[in-house]
Amino acid sequence: MRRIHPRLPFIFCFTFAMCFLLSEGTAFADGVPQVKTDKDVYTEGEKIRVNFFNAPGYSRDWICITASGSADTDAGDYQYMPHGQSQGVLTFEAPVPGKYEVRAYYNYSRNGYVVSARHSFTVAAKDSPAAVVSPPAKPVAQPPVAQPSEKLMESIPTEDFSVAGGPANVAIFHFTPLSMDASHYGITVTNALINSPGMQQAFLVLPKKDLELFLSANNLQQNDEVDNMVDIGTRLGMNFVIAGTITKRGSTISTSYKIASVAGRGVIHKGQFTSSGEADLIHHIEKMSEDVIAVIRRSAR
Repeated sequence: MRRIHPRLPFIFCFTFAMCFLLSEGTAFADGVPQVKTDKDVYTEGEKIRVNFFNAPGYSRDWICITASGSADTDAGDYQYMPHGQSQGVLTFEAPVPGKYEVRAYYNYSRNGYVVSARHSFTVAAKDSPAAVVSPPAKPVAQPPVAQPSEKLMESIPTEDFSVAGGPANVAIFHFTPLSMDASHYGITVTNALINSPGMQQAFLVLPKKDLELFLSANNLQQNDEVDNMVDIGTRLGMNFVIAGTITKRGSTISTSYKIASVAGRGVIHKGQFTSSGEADLIHHIEKMSEDVIAVIRRSAR
């Protein structure tokens, strides 16, 4: 009769346990946040399917497409994550030809502009002649005008969106830095205001990338001159346009902003505030977003 060595069961158990731990280690490694596009090369205007994995599922988290090499604070073309979903797919439209990144911002409420995962891809030019870049596909009150020389539209009643029960269309121009020291803060203010949860819930805020594409296609520039704000707002079918400037002297950051009504063809509100450092600036931006929401809602009554 053949006898089994008394240590063999122990060896089998030990081997099985090690295999289990190694497999678990692989699973934990796979738990790292990931984003990936369905292709590596697209043509302009093609649909981009972005797959995300191991997301925490917070409603304020978001994924964006932005130019490779741009600052992590550049929001680009972004979408918020579906609440409660750890994995899924978001669909974007391929921008103009160039090199781009998909970036995921998980646990944004705590971490801010810290990229949790990124993936690079390329957009190539079409073989046929490039079509004129059209304004964004978000629902707007009035179709955009194609010719830059077109005069301002005489009237877009603010009641159009309030009576219909829909939110106002709002464009936020890049806050112009008035000194080199303020360049970084201009980006901070612009992106923080665009991504403000209150602004996103209250209005249809035009994505930053859509605005930039439209301005580039029509040879226009964004600034805080009222006529320019109203002109561009009219072409885009916006109800309101927000713009401003920012300066820095020592540790003091000064921000000025104005809200223009496209239908009223003028400024309906001006504001300014000073901050002592970036953390204080973020706090003031949150307060500014509350003031902006209140002013626009009063104007729409």
